[in-house]
Amino acid sequence: MNLLQSEWIKLFTTRTTWAMLGIGLLCEGLFAGLFSGLVSLDGLTELEELETTEPVPTGTGLLMVLVLILGVLIITSEFRHGTSSSTFLATPKRWPDLLAKLGIALAVGVVAGLAFVLVNGGLSIPLFEGRGAELPATDRLVEIYAGVVVSFALLAAFGMGIGAIVRNQVGAMIAAIAFFFIVSALPELLPGSIGEYFPAQALGSLHGHVEGDGTLNQLEGGFVLAAWAAGLVALGTLLVCSRDVSE
Repeated sequence: MNLLQSEWIKLFTTRTTWAMLGIGLLCEGLFAGLFSGLVSLDGLTELEELETTEPVPTGTGLLMVLVLILGVLIITSEFRHGTSSSTFLATPKRWPDLLAKLGIALAVGVVAGLAFVLVNGGLSIPLFEGRGAELPATDRLVEIYAGVVVSFALLAAFGMGIGAIVRNQVGAMIAAIAFFFIVSALPELLPGSIGEYFPAQALGSLHGHVEGDGTLNQLEGGFVLAAWAAGLVALGTLLVCSRDVSE
């Protein structure tokens, strides 16, 4: 419990954390308001025929990227600022501290996801209803937004795993963004349904996007993304526990 409290204080006593979450939520709020207020309702009808989650917007993606980076910062900040030595002296076995960092990463992701739902849903749903748009059923909205909250938590854990593996802060941020978003174009070159199991594609399924018969359903997408995050965290924990702090 003390480790969790310590990691929480480390993360939320820095202005970077608040700035990133604040900027992300502000941009998502602006997008939700503008999209819901200005988008053509005829265009939304076409989107509904494609079985997407619209007219409820799942955002710009900026806050997701920032949460991914926060997951990286949770561990790489220790190595960048040289506090890892004192941290691991207090917990010589290391893995309990890494477990605490994972817990904080998941908690931050959930908090950010819930904040996103409040901002996105609080703006877009009333605006769409006021314009006479036909919204998905309540249970479908709950599924969509629940998937979004879970995805934020898994993104933070994903980022932490990359940070534990790479350790260099800038390199880990670039690697996390590239691995998650840029590599997502690779499945287009692969045969069959292999591409569905890439992180970005699993994230889309978790958000409830349906693009074809071969797409993973929401639950399957969640399990695939969770498997990626768990694998990266496990590998990162193994490397951190086996390497010298100064390496």
